[in-house]
Amino acid sequence: MRFTRFGITLEKLQHEHLERVRHWRNSDLVLPYMRYRKVIQPEDQVRWFEAMDPAKNWYFVAHLRNVPFALFHIRDIEWTQAYGESGGFVGEPGFLGRPEAARATLAVMDFAFFLLQLRSLQAHYNPRLPGIARFNEQLGYQIVGQEADGFWSASVTSERYLKCASVFRQAALSLHGPSAILGDADSSLSDRVEKLRQLCLPEFRVKV
Repeated sequence: MRFTRFGITLEKLQHEHLERVRHWRNSDLVLPYMRYRKVIQPEDQVRWFEAMDPAKNWYFVAHLRNVPFALFHIRDIEWTQAYGESGGFVGEPGFLGRPEAARATLAVMDFAFFLLQLRSLQAHYNPRLPGIARFNEQLGYQIVGQEADGFWSASVTSERYLKCASVFRQAALSLHGPSAILGDADSSLSDRVEKLRQLCLPEFRVKV
């Protein structure tokens, strides 16, 4: 499955992506800021991927014009209460500080709130990354506590996201338009796409 929004393509994580993602995850750019800081072996990566419940976990490799640069996720979805955990990291050093990562984050959050129709997202992040903390605040996340390992826990509702991130979203919409393209869609998304079409949302138009 591929989801293109704001000039970024999010491709659902597949077996062929695992070694690239493992390399990113073990790099000095990413590993020191993660909760789990042991080097991940190839067999560990495959075991993790194959044990994943696809109905509750959506992992994406973000691409800019066919160049992969980051991993994002909406995971551990609780469908009854309609919430999940969002997160991700930039794996390619050349994309650090560039706007593509921010646009990819907006695309992931639009996917969560419009297509998956979640009501809220949670995030857990390292306070040693103040730039991430500032950006999350601008997206509407509110810190709800500090965990035992020092990581911050935060949450945002769909309504708060659309209000707080309106400047970022409007800038992205002005550059890339309101259309989102869904390719090779999972069957679980079909009903959701049809509902969105009936709503005729001016800022989110899905093309299949």
